Amino acid sequence: MTEFRLPAIRKTYVGFMMGQIILSIFYLSFYIDNFHQGTELIVFGQQQDQIKDQAENYTIERSWGSKGAGDGQFMNPHSLAIDRFGNVYITDTGNNRVEKFSSNGTLLEKWGSKGNMDGQFDQLHDIAVDPTGNFVYTVELANHRVQKFDGNGTFITKWGFGDTGGAGANRRPHQLAVDSHGYVYLTDRGGSEVLKFNSIGRFMEEWGTHGSGDKQFMKPHGIAFDSEDNMYITDMENSRIQKFHSNGTFILTWGSFGTGNGQFSDSIPGITVDSKGFVYVIDRLESRIQKFDGMGTLIAKWGAKGSSLGELNKLEDIAINNKTGEVFITDTQNSRVQVFHIK
Repeated sequence: MTEFRLPAIRKTYVGFMMGQIILSIFYLSFYIDNFHQGTELIVFGQQQDQIKDQAENYTIERSWGSKGAGDGQFMNPHSLAIDRFGNVYITDTGNNRVEKFSSNGTLLEKWGSKGNMDGQFDQLHDIAVDPTGNFVYTVELANHRVQKFDGNGTFITKWGFGDTGGAGANRRPHQLAVDSHGYVYLTDRGGSEVLKFNSIGRFMEEWGTHGSGDKQFMKPHGIAFDSEDNMYITDMENSRIQKFHSNGTFILTWGSFGTGNGQFSDSIPGITVDSKGFVYVIDRLESRIQKFDGMGTLIAKWGAKGSSLGELNKLEDIAINNKTGEVFITDTQNSRVQVFHIK
């Protein structure tokens, strides 16, 4: 007798009739409970959502950090970036510093203190690394500026936003990303725009207006590029993702407000894209990560609120180590970094 198997499919009735196997599936989603420490991975089957027919297994690999001001500790770890060598840079916002770690959590460097001088920070918010892995960019909310460092924290240059046109001094830069050519892009929540600079801070162009239409924003926040320099932006108060060419040409948008599959709250601060073009979006209020393809098709999601290993509380940012496939997340309320692996 032929044995039929449906791996990872739960909640089914199996009946036998005329030598055939009839499967009655209660739900059209496939609920896979093999995620570590109570975190539920959901892979979508035949439903109103888009479809993925191959299960993925997410496991918690490791975690590091605790609350404090010592080496390897954090006070409100906010954003993170990974260079091409696999080193991890964390904005330790409450301690006004950057901490640099190896991929396994060993502290390599740290720099910064509170202030407005070169190499100091005030409300340090985001961090990005250029494609060469040699230069690190930070953005601060209180000082309204970008600073550029080498990979060991040596200050190189800085720039502000008074000469960028538009809202000028009303700029509220939040997050930044660097494209394959070394251009630096910032989301500006004050002007509801995206700002583009060259690598030494020369203003190049801007686009976007306030609103809910295509190429409009209501609190643009997270920003990331794929390997073809397409840009993805989390449009927070519109609860959606917008995708653009690097010159600002609109491509598409997806998402709506809610807690359902492919929906978002109005607090989606972080986004990243892996080397295969899959887009990962974190939802701070829902304590979850959703994975999409580059056209907005939902692939999977995982996450549960809590403080146990694998659980999340007020997550802020996400990055991918493309050499290992590991997903790094700043678990802010728990004062730690967590690393997940996609099998």
